[in-house]
Amino acid sequence: MSTEEEVTVPPSPSSPTSPLNQIILLHGGLNGGSTAAQAGNTRRCIDLLIAKKVKYRDVDGSDSEQKEERDSLFQISGVRGNYPQLFVSVSSSPPTPPEFLGAWEKIEEMNELNDLPREVLEANPDIVTLDMVFEECEKVIEG
Repeated sequence: MSTEEEVTVPPSPSSPTSPLNQIILLHGGLNGGSTAAQAGNTRRCIDLLIAKKVKYRDVDGSDSEQKEERDSLFQISGVRGNYPQLFVSVSSSPPTPPEFLGAWEKIEEMNELNDLPREVLEANPDIVTLDMVFEECEKVIEG
């Protein structure tokens, strides 16, 4: 796991009725707002979120109406123009700014860490997998 950025597992809600954390996907648009590689990574990220049944809020960085939120997310991540980026908005009172999870490479790495044996994860509590992050996030309700 790279040490460029620290990712923490969002805290568990205080009760079963507490709102869950929300994932925010920042991307450069799927129709020409970013490079072909970034658009492909965004599609893979969306596919991953769908496969994990994680509900997410979409922020299109190429949409002029979402410029203010995009710039706010860029300020949080410290990364401009590199898409996709994932954030987690932690349910808390008072509300706090979203936390930057990472750009695609980091998300992909965290997803691969899901395959580590349970005993390795238990022996290394500093390892954060994508499933750990998504555990307390809103899920898509099928029906």
